[in-house]
Amino acid sequence: MITLDSLLSLLSADFIQRALIISIIIAVLSSVLSVFVVLKRISLIGDGLAHTAFGGLALGFFLNLLGLISFSYAYWVAGVIVVLGSVGITKAIRSKRIASDAAVAVFLQLGLASAAVLVSIGHGFGIDLESLLFGSILLVSWSQIFVALFVLAAILAVIFLFFKELAYVTFDETQARASGIRTWLFDYLISVLAGIVIIASIPVVGVLLISALLVLPGLTSIQVARSFRQTIIISPLLGLVTVILGVLISIVLDAEPGGTIVLTGLAILAITMITKKIIG
Repeated sequence: MITLDSLLSLLSADFIQRALIISIIIAVLSSVLSVFVVLKRISLIGDGLAHTAFGGLALGFFLNLLGLISFSYAYWVAGVIVVLGSVGITKAIRSKRIASDAAVAVFLQLGLASAAVLVSIGHGFGIDLESLLFGSILLVSWSQIFVALFVLAAILAVIFLFFKELAYVTFDETQARASGIRTWLFDYLISVLAGIVIIASIPVVGVLLISALLVLPGLTSIQVARSFRQTIIISPLLGLVTVILGVLISIVLDAEPGGTIVLTGLAILAITMITKKIIG
């Protein structure tokens, strides 16, 4: 555990500032989408897409090992795989042939098994796999921050543009379909946006923990908000508090940042629910 003086000196370090900047970006990015994911009851899709992303990254690193692409394009390969996976999961869920949790489980297992095989063949690809699984927020570069900023701007623009339709489909899909809204289109849209958020968030909390950022802020905000608009406002605020506080606690305790962020989010959720129960 470090002292307060050491913490203040660390906060002036460039790598800590980069970590806090990308934490803010990812917190807003995941928290806004979290509301739609939780209210549509597709929280498990985060786990399926996260493991699909792991398989996509392994494929990208394997293609780099073969000399077919450069190392920097591995994340782009993972992005394409995640988008395809999000479309596949949504299609399987909407087909009604298998249960939604089973559809997610199929893609989860496919991504994890593919990653295991490719990593073993590539002998680890000479990279730190732990950073992919649990995040490497203290190692993020400015290029990653700029990409995350672009993703944030693009996703916020899409949500703003289709906010009414997304809200309608989220609350009452049957009525939205009856009113002429192409509900299937917005189901795919939410799923694809979730996949993009997961790829952008891997450097912060890693593959194994990213689904928590897609669930906890929205779930916590629902406990205290009295309207959908309040939920949309409160969720990013809770996400910011969770991620920034988690990063600072991890620095003080010299703990793994990704896990600390998730535990902080769970603690905030627990405190919120207990407080609500006492007051109620």
